[in-house]
Amino acid sequence: MGLLDNAPPSLNSDEWTAIKEFCNILRPFEEATRAVSGDQYMTASLVIVITQGLKNVCEQMKNENYSFRTLGLVNNLLNGMRDRQNWGNIENSKTLKRCTFLDPRFKNIPFTHNENMLTSVKNDIVELTAQIISAHRSELLSNEHEPQISIQSSETTITPEIKKFSIWESIDKRVSQIQPSVGTSTSRAIVEYGDYLHDYKAMN
Repeated sequence: MGLLDNAPPSLNSDEWTAIKEFCNILRPFEEATRAVSGDQYMTASLVIVITQGLKNVCEQMKNENYSFRTLGLVNNLLNGMRDRQNWGNIENSKTLKRCTFLDPRFKNIPFTHNENMLTSVKNDIVELTAQIISAHRSELLSNEHEPQISIQSSETTITPEIKKFSIWESIDKRVSQIQPSVGTSTSRAIVEYGDYLHDYKAMN
């Protein structure tokens, strides 16, 4: 039907025009549906990107020379996407923002239009990365300094333990004096954040 220039007998010209315009309005939503239905499971990193894309095309459609009825549909769609109980809170989801940022196809690009959102995502990722770095360092130090327990038979004679020397002793002492701190881990996390973004720019 969408390929016909003339209205079918059951519709007048205005109704036929509205139907063709409706098809055009809903086409991006069909595209979004196909994108999320292509895989067996929904990819979380696509949610914010697709949401932003649908909002953007609807904003563009408001400026088109559509009929009053069609513009009403566009406004209803936009209002539905802005509703906090529906789509309004999608971009505020920490989980979805993390998934989007960690997708190498997008990284921080979906957030560059909003400085507050961009800063929020950066701080969240840096904080999580710092926690991982700090936990990893603590684990390494803990493993290196686990006490070694020797069990001796009561029947054997206890003799003084002979001191053993190692070429690694001096470096081990220096490593043990390095205590992981929030500042150190955060600084390293910021470097990791920058390197991650730089890799994307280098590929392009």
